[in-house]
Amino acid sequence: MPTGKINLTKADAKAFIERQKSIYSDSNSTLENLNWNEARSIDTKNGNIWKLNLAGQPTFQNVKQGYRQLAIRRNLKSNEIEARILEIIPDAIYLQKEKYASQKTFTGRVFQYDLAYKLKGGQLFNGGKQIGEIGTKEQFEKQLVHGLKDLNPLKGIQGKVMMMQVMESCAWYQDSYVDGTGEFTVHSERICSYSAYDDGMNWGGGGNNTINQEVPAGGGGSGGSSGSEPSPPPPATSNLPGENNNQVDPKKMMECFSQIPSPNAAFVVRVYVVEPQPGTSFNVGQNSFGHVAISLSKTSGETTITQTVGFYPTGSGLDKLSSRSQIKDNGDLEYDVSSTYFVTAESFQKVINYVSNPPTNYDFIDFNCSAFVYGAGQAGAIPIPDPTTVIGLSGAGGAGFAKTPAGMASALREQKINNPNSDINEAGGRIPGSKGPCN
Repeated sequence: MPTGKINLTKADAKAFIERQKSIYSDSNSTLENLNWNEARSIDTKNGNIWKLNLAGQPTFQNVKQGYRQLAIRRNLKSNEIEARILEIIPDAIYLQKEKYASQKTFTGRVFQYDLAYKLKGGQLFNGGKQIGEIGTKEQFEKQLVHGLKDLNPLKGIQGKVMMMQVMESCAWYQDSYVDGTGEFTVHSERICSYSAYDDGMNWGGGGNNTINQEVPAGGGGSGGSSGSEPSPPPPATSNLPGENNNQVDPKKMMECFSQIPSPNAAFVVRVYVVEPQPGTSFNVGQNSFGHVAISLSKTSGETTITQTVGFYPTGSGLDKLSSRSQIKDNGDLEYDVSSTYFVTAESFQKVINYVSNPPTNYDFIDFNCSAFVYGAGQAGAIPIPDPTTVIGLSGAGGAGFAKTPAGMASALREQKINNPNSDINEAGGRIPGSKGPCN
């Protein structure tokens, strides 16, 4: 059996792929139009891996993100050449926050396919280190049958049921995504708290289980000898729901309620959620990060005043992830989930005071629209649920927590389950228009 370090020449890698074209031409067109001038050799512990950038972009959690590569190496044990198609998907929130994916900090998933585009597995990374592995649906089911008979279904923080393994600080999660050819793929993820040493056999590249890349989130990369990758752009940060609505002075919005006498008046507070990806627990989706708005209504007789506002950043592009804040009119905004709370005059006034004096800074993790609405509920002693949920990679070592629109939607659905009398609407609709500022 061959020992030591086995290297693969570019000529041998190219010849191998040329031979595979006729075999796999009916399966997919991945091996066509390869640019071998941009092929890069990456050293591993036991040899090297040749990588070429591929066209197309995977769709993960209904958002096009990440990039694709072809990886070729010589097997240390058999001395045979083999290849994998890699789909590399940086975690969306990690990429938004860091603005580029780097070797030292990479957080995300690497899916591995054979040349017939059959899922073979993959790895999960956090902070540049492997924290878990990705398996096929069949592998997941085999684990359930042979090794995980004592599993119990545990309800996840985002309101979904997961089958979790508590053994050696690891957990299995079943998930799905759409690969670069548009095919729906079910897979499982085993997430662990340990970091494994790179033996050069995991297809991720070399160096302590890291991904070899240094990629700006908004720029481009041509590959080639410099080691740069094609840019994996993060989901757009410039399309927050309602962000183009009118900016308003919250004090003037709230002053309108003084036009209606409080004795015998009815007071209502509503929460409206635009989900990132409606009907899922994804924190990023077709509606970017989503949005949560708060609406106040005061009624006396036949007169009603309603004001609906939202908490937004003032920055542009990626800078809006953390910037000064502003309040915008959220009347007429389409929403997915809402809740209604009938409150006292005292609670209503406390919410007015809170909304009139919003925090001066916005941060999409530390204090965003969801945290603002939850804070208003806390100020008025209104049972708006805590929207804190997992962000980043699920499981040990990869997860963080933040108040998010997806978390608010899940928390409202949970509130309805726990209290069937809760006034929660899951059918969606359009928010009524606001009265607007009053002088």
